Amino acid sequence: MGPDQTSNEEEPKYQRRIRYKGTHPKNFKEKYKELQPEQYADAVAKIIQKGNTPAGMHISICVNEILNFLQITPGQIGLDATLGYGGHTLEMLKCLNSKGRLYATDVDPLELPRTKARLERLGYGPEILEIKQMNFSKIDQIVLESGLFNFVLADLGVSSMQIDNPERGFSFKFEGPLDLRLNPKMGYSAASL
Repeated sequence: MGPDQTSNEEEPKYQRRIRYKGTHPKNFKEKYKELQPEQYADAVAKIIQKGNTPAGMHISICVNEILNFLQITPGQIGLDATLGYGGHTLEMLKCLNSKGRLYATDVDPLELPRTKARLERLGYGPEILEIKQMNFSKIDQIVLESGLFNFVLADLGVSSMQIDNPERGFSFKFEGPLDLRLNPKMGYSAASL
């Protein structure tokens, strides 16, 4: 491009992060380090070391116990019926050792794309991992595609990502709308009822 030509692509304008009063962030949006674990790994590690769960993150429990029970081996086909943050999913993928296939479902349209992107960055793409936004009650539809599963994990309930975010309305910890829906695009919020 010559000096007389202009580019159609303009640089996005830099925006400073929201500043907080005091020494520690108190509300969800101010916890920018916790909400960007890939950029602030040291800060997130300190929070986890203290026994806390960083905002916007979920720490899977009973991982070794679940893996010992499932006895996953390379080449198997499995289902993680509740993808969530992808902690159990990641460990099951490691057990498959790039051989076999893992299907994962979740109804949450906000967290699912983030988890999918995080797992893809770690090298688990569509060649081994098939993620579907759907309720696990419809796994019979997946079985038509996959065949019978060698293992299934259903970690039922809500996760830290939903509880910590005041916009999701799962907690009275912070001010926010009372919603209580895993998929805020379907049905009615608890506030409207």
